[in-house]
Amino acid sequence: MGIRRLAPAELLAHSHRCLACGADVFDDGYFCNACQGSVTYNNGKTCKRCGVALRGEEDFCGNCTFDKLWFDRAYSVFEYDGAVRKAILDIKFNGCGTNALYLAHYLADYVQSKDISFDTVTFVPMSKQALKKRRYNQARLLAESFCDILNKYDLLTEAIVKVKDTVPQEKLTRSDRKVNLTGSFAKHPDADVRGKRVLLIDDIKTTGATVNECAKVLKKAGAIYVCALTVASRREQFSYEVR
Repeated sequence: MGIRRLAPAELLAHSHRCLACGADVFDDGYFCNACQGSVTYNNGKTCKRCGVALRGEEDFCGNCTFDKLWFDRAYSVFEYDGAVRKAILDIKFNGCGTNALYLAHYLADYVQSKDISFDTVTFVPMSKQALKKRRYNQARLLAESFCDILNKYDLLTEAIVKVKDTVPQEKLTRSDRKVNLTGSFAKHPDADVRGKRVLLIDDIKTTGATVNECAKVLKKAGAIYVCALTVASRREQFSYEVR
């Protein structure tokens, strides 16, 4: 996968180091040779709806088979493992927001390689309390950089708002994740997505509950198509889970 490098001026402003270990990178990627070995592109057999990597022979994962889905399609560049997992965790918990500037290049390249069509871009929001604690929303950083790289899409910065603090999804079971997020997102009063095809960006997709809730808000607000794009997603552990 060919990756667009940052412009020289940007490279001077943001040291070009491996997103996982901090070592100098001398090729066209953003992971060093050592860490690149643990980077898994999500380009094998995937669910035809949510894009998660599959182990079995089915065309759809258990979540997409049993759950009501509001997003029309979802894609992820990587599997959530190894160096990619480290880069994302550093954004979320170690203040490495700059990682999002580089990871956005993978998102932009992926969209172009897959010829994904959309009219506008938005992102999964954070609650005011969570944003105050982290100081930035990594999904917004990804979306802003993504739009800057492609330079032809508008970014809706106030499409969805998170109106309720929730327990981190990774700490919950599959069924609890849906309950945890119910009613936690709402349309921003000034948002207008009527008749638009919306690309929804986030850092990671696990069961897809978060992007599904956001897509529900966008669809009810009049969006005609919602496509979710994440840096990484977790490989499905079982093709069909017992409910």
